[in-house]
Amino acid sequence: MDELTEADLRKIELIHSSWIKFEVAGQHHNLMALCADDIELWPPDAQPLLGRAAVAAQMAPGTTRIHCIEIIDRRIRGSNKVAYLTAGYKTTFSSAEDPAPRQALGSHLWILRKRAGTWIVTLVSWSLWAVPPFPGTVSRLRVPALGPRPEKTPFHQKK
Repeated sequence: MDELTEADLRKIELIHSSWIKFEVAGQHHNLMALCADDIELWPPDAQPLLGRAAVAAQMAPGTTRIHCIEIIDRRIRGSNKVAYLTAGYKTTFSSAEDPAPRQALGSHLWILRKRAGTWIVTLVSWSLWAVPPFPGTVSRLRVPALGPRPEKTPFHQKK
């Protein structure tokens, strides 16, 4: 297999940046457009979600509002057919119940596949290093770049 080209690296960086932008804006339908039909989400401390329908249902808006997501040390490696992206993240968020901003820190791993000349996200897995819980809740994560979402069970965050 051939190495990733500079053009492929730029396309993957754009997909990652777009995901983050869509996540902060709560544009879940746009986010799902970046994913394969057989997308897999592997959250910390929860069972994986497999397939577009399961992932889209998890991404439905909740009461957590994401203010911003900072990406740290993004690295992309792979070939001209399969690539993986690793990065750290810091997400600032609040909830309807507690509007005080909080931060979640962690890292994520993405696997992307090139189909018909287009890169698509096939797997997202993440870890959570630190997140202060909302009073009276158990912190749960939701979607990938992300952060907490106490009102839903196991997954990363969304707006």
